[in-house]
Amino acid sequence: MPSTPRSASVPSTPRPVGGPDGSRARTPGRWKRWRTPAQWAALLALLAAVVVANQYQKPRHGEEAAAPAVTASPDGLSLPSGPDAPSSFLPQAPTATGTVPPAEDPGLPPAPGPTTAGPVAPAPTPGRPATATAGVPAAPAAAPAAAGGPTVAATGAHLYRITADHTAVEEYTGSNGVWTKVGGAVGGIYTSATTLYATDPASGDIEQYDRDHHSWTRIGTPGSGFAATGDHLYGVSVNHFGVFEYTGAGDSWKQVRGATDRIYTSATTLYATDAATGDIEQYDRGRGTWTRIGSPGSGFAATGDHLYGVSADHHGVFEYTGKDGAWSQVRGATDRIYASGTTLYATDAATGDIEQYDREHHTWTRIGAPGAVFVSTADHLYGVSPDHSGVYEYAGTPGNWSRIGDRVAP
Repeated sequence: MPSTPRSASVPSTPRPVGGPDGSRARTPGRWKRWRTPAQWAALLALLAAVVVANQYQKPRHGEEAAAPAVTASPDGLSLPSGPDAPSSFLPQAPTATGTVPPAEDPGLPPAPGPTTAGPVAPAPTPGRPATATAGVPAAPAAAPAAAGGPTVAATGAHLYRITADHTAVEEYTGSNGVWTKVGGAVGGIYTSATTLYATDPASGDIEQYDRDHHSWTRIGTPGSGFAATGDHLYGVSVNHFGVFEYTGAGDSWKQVRGATDRIYTSATTLYATDAATGDIEQYDRGRGTWTRIGSPGSGFAATGDHLYGVSADHHGVFEYTGKDGAWSQVRGATDRIYASGTTLYATDAATGDIEQYDREHHTWTRIGAPGAVFVSTADHLYGVSPDHSGVYEYAGTPGNWSRIGDRVAP
């Protein structure tokens, strides 16, 4: 900060002395008109110099104040944007030690060839429909997709869906394909291990469902995406300017990260992809710090203990080893991955079939045909047919799925 300017120096007043001709010298207290215009000009120049010097010594607007404290917007996830908005509210993420993984894979060089790790998928089970669905026949084309977020989600114990016309959110009762309405029109649904959240289709606000009291409470403003660990809900702001954690009180959120593309969660951990580089980073909530653990991927999913990523070119699936940004390949060409608390699933890049990973034996088994999306509770896997015509539950044996619901919003 510039130092405080010293006051302008003023020469001391000389003592009066006699003139050369013996006349009495003028004293400082006697006012006389300056004799020449040059003297007036000199005085004005001096005054101007003092004024300019003082102006330059004053701190510019904003220089004197410390950086603003990080506080959540009163409107939840709303953030300032534009050139004056701060770029980050967290310490710079430390670079992971060890070998830096190549950009095309989350931690490993490209795999040799698009073959799938594990055994060849078994032949279709007798009696299984020979159609490209999650184990069921196809149905008429679904209505155009409505923006807003996921339309099927599950907590540890309950499965939820948005009806095809987006007029209601329903919970599966667990028997005889019966669903019960738990809310009206919603845009998208998200879940933690115990809680259902939904976005309002008109405002985009995020709301929380109280299952015991069958009520909904607004807890924040719109976000570009949400994800939850077992205990905490996180949201990315609409402009991707930052990640916020819900405090659990009213609609109060606190910022935990700067510019972010997407977020992912396990039961205990938050992960985020950097908005500029695409790198995957891990959040240490206890310390409030982020660590880069891998390079970009096309998608990530986590079980309770392990994080997996699909390479940017979909050439393989990799498991994070937990140290020094190192990843090990567990599968070949893959479209998407999904995870339950204990199990990893993947859709084959060539066929779209859903396969299940046996981590102990490092093998993959085909368990069903393609689906639009798959979700799981603690002990059940569910799939939505590619045309969104129905919801199906995996029975636990390859190829064996049963229909538990009709059309779902795309």
